Amino acid sequence: MEDRESFHSDLADAFRKGMYSDIQVKPSSGPSIRAYRILLATRSIILKNMLESDSCKIAPEEYINLPDFNHEELETFLEFLYHGDLPTEKFQKHCFSLLKAADKYDILHLQKFSEQQLVKVLNSANALEILEISDVVSNEKIKLAALKLIVQQFEEISLTPSFEEFAKKNSGLMIQTTRAAVTHSREKRINMK
Repeated sequence: MEDRESFHSDLADAFRKGMYSDIQVKPSSGPSIRAYRILLATRSIILKNMLESDSCKIAPEEYINLPDFNHEELETFLEFLYHGDLPTEKFQKHCFSLLKAADKYDILHLQKFSEQQLVKVLNSANALEILEISDVVSNEKIKLAALKLIVQQFEEISLTPSFEEFAKKNSGLMIQTTRAAVTHSREKRINMK
């Protein structure tokens, strides 16, 4: 295990130092970040296709645009691609942009990592937000976990200001949530008899 950790940390260290990097990755805002073409291409078929397109062969400096990220989010995304892991705090800070990226760039390992991490941190304070993002990226595992928690704590969650805001923005999810809560309530009554 120690050798594996060292192996991954060496690559992550090379990323931080920009050693032998051969491409600039440009976020929507902030400075670009140096990266390795081969790593991007091997982590995602979508990124590979982007790298092979003519728009990426502009002289004198080659670059790829990833406008879905600001500089800090991009740095976190690239760190994950290099290391295959992230500290919990860093993941939590950028979890939604990472989950969107996992879906958009078809990165299964990042998707699984995000699922595990989000289910771990799921609570009544963030359940509505996690439900919303799971719907955006069509992630059923996270969606079911969030719905289950919301239904179990429906009374508490439904009385918060965020619930009202959620209801206004997400009519379809609101219908699903309400139906799931009603079904849960019915099942509880039946089981109590």
